Amino acid sequence: MTLLAACGRVAADAPGDNPLASHAGWTRTADSGATAAVYFMLTNRGSVADTLKGVSSAEANTVGMHVSMQQGRMMQMAPVTALPVPAEDSVAFQPLGAHVMLTGLRRPLVEGDTIAVKLEFGSGRTLEVRAGVRRP
Repeated sequence: MTLLAACGRVAADAPGDNPLASHAGWTRTADSGATAAVYFMLTNRGSVADTLKGVSSAEANTVGMHVSMQQGRMMQMAPVTALPVPAEDSVAFQPLGAHVMLTGLRRPLVEGDTIAVKLEFGSGRTLEVRAGVRRP
């Protein structure tokens, strides 16, 4: 490790280091009991691909991953159980694309709040996404 540090380089996926990161997390305001989607950018800075296998949050009764897609002239949403996260790349969770769905919110989401969503990966790593609540 000293040799790598002396060269100004440290392996992005060294043991104990989490190459996975999220930023720009947000969700819309919503009433208690309603449904909300969480959006963010997920980045894998490591040299090894990973797979997002699960999501959870204390904010809702049910939490899942979904992908919106166009089928003919209709937009449809489908649940997914795994989402690849390529090495040295990013995956956008955005409207009309991949998102985390919170169903049966346990409290109202009001502008200015922040909520947390836990991501679980095939590698065994976890990552907490912090999402700010804003008006549409």
